[in-house]
Amino acid sequence: MKPLVLIVDDNDRYANNLQAYLTKIGCETIRALDAAQGWEFYLANKSKLKAVITDITMETQTSGLWMIRKIHKDGYAGIKVIATTGFDVGGVMAISRYLLPWFAGIEYMVPKVPLKKGEVLMLPTTIPSTSFEEKIKNS
Repeated sequence: MKPLVLIVDDNDRYANNLQAYLTKIGCETIRALDAAQGWEFYLANKSKLKAVITDITMETQTSGLWMIRKIHKDGYAGIKVIATTGFDVGGVMAISRYLLPWFAGIEYMVPKVPLKKGEVLMLPTTIPSTSFEEKIKNS
């Protein structure tokens, strides 16, 4: 059975690029358009989900950060990933690597500038780290 990954993003380009990457590495995906829908999909599929990838800020008022924190508090042990444009700003990556694992158990960050071009970079928040591809296959 293929690993199931929930993608939460209101932007079709980013979501489609993530879906293409995940399909290429052997995953099945489901997509939510905002954090409220993402929470619903998480609750309906949490026993099958191997990873959750969410945008931090979306057009709706419910943020991905709120959702991933709620998922973390629910005890979800799968892989948690966030994607945002802000990682590309100097110094933000270093601070995020320190805060995100503590705040919500986030293991990987996806910078959106390369993602917009179709390049998915799964940057680990911990050292030493396992690649996302290796971790998803062994989960």
